[in-house]
Amino acid sequence: MNEAQRQSYLRALGLTPWVARTTLPGAAPSEPLDWAAETDAGESLAAAPVEATPVRTAPGVGDAEQPARETAAAGAAAADTSAEAPASRAPAPRDSVAETPARAPAPDNAAGLTFTLEAHLAGDTWVVFQQEDPQAPELGRYTGALAASLLTVFGAAPERPRRFYCPLTKQPMSAGEAAQALTAFFAGLSRQHGGRRALFCVDHSLATAVLGGERFQAVKLGEMPALAVDSLQEMLDRPALAKKRSWQAMVAHGFAGSRG
Repeated sequence: MNEAQRQSYLRALGLTPWVARTTLPGAAPSEPLDWAAETDAGESLAAAPVEATPVRTAPGVGDAEQPARETAAAGAAAADTSAEAPASRAPAPRDSVAETPARAPAPDNAAGLTFTLEAHLAGDTWVVFQQEDPQAPELGRYTGALAASLLTVFGAAPERPRRFYCPLTKQPMSAGEAAQALTAFFAGLSRQHGGRRALFCVDHSLATAVLGGERFQAVKLGEMPALAVDSLQEMLDRPALAKKRSWQAMVAHGFAGSRG
């Protein structure tokens, strides 16, 4: 490795290379540097060679500066013999290396709630279905057929459903945030399209987290009366149990539809 490369690597490591223009007292003899002769045209240097920092010797310097000169000379001699491991022999000054503070580990973000609701207006009731796959564009084949049957019971006119997505953005939403957003969603639907109550066909965890109550019991969604019963998927998986108890709760709380 020639001197130009050595100086360039020292600079890339954050070290401050320098050489003395005059021979220092007590320093080992060294050969003169010839940059043009030592730098090959085909070699790619990591950085331009650093200009040597001269050591100025003022006239009339007393013996008090002799230890400092000897220390500088020792540093120059060590730099000449440390081409293979410059970092271990010539540590950089503290102010020449940018210190990077250690970063504290980022706290784990809660996964939050992920669900999609499909709402249909049937008379004065919003009939709401939880999609079994929140990332799907709509209900599945079998849950969609069951939803159509329930909407027929409520006398719902065919129209485009309204959907509520949680989370609303890429940021996770807590149960409280999802409940506030859902309340605002149905309050807006009620003002624009009518409807004064909501029937939710959702699973147990979603009902307790967002609606703030157990299923099969009347709750309040803001100012709107609401009732949560079994989800469509539960009605398909356990029709004898889920359909029966859901229908009984709907009748008991006045959510049986126009044909109930």
